[in-house]
Amino acid sequence: MHIYKIILKIQNTLMLLASCIEELESAVSLNYEEDILERAYDLIATYRRIKNELELD
Repeated sequence: MHIYKIILKIQNTLMLLASCIEELESAVSLNYEEDILERAYDLIATYRRIKNELELD
């Protein structure tokens, strides 16, 4: 894989994680317990998927 594709993949990954974190922060600031749990679960699932895609240990 070319270095450019690797950098692009990492950039997209960071943007996706940032989006998940922003959604979680929003739910926390509004103190919506159900939404907090859902957003936290989404963040964890996204992290695991990204970890597998990038083959990180």
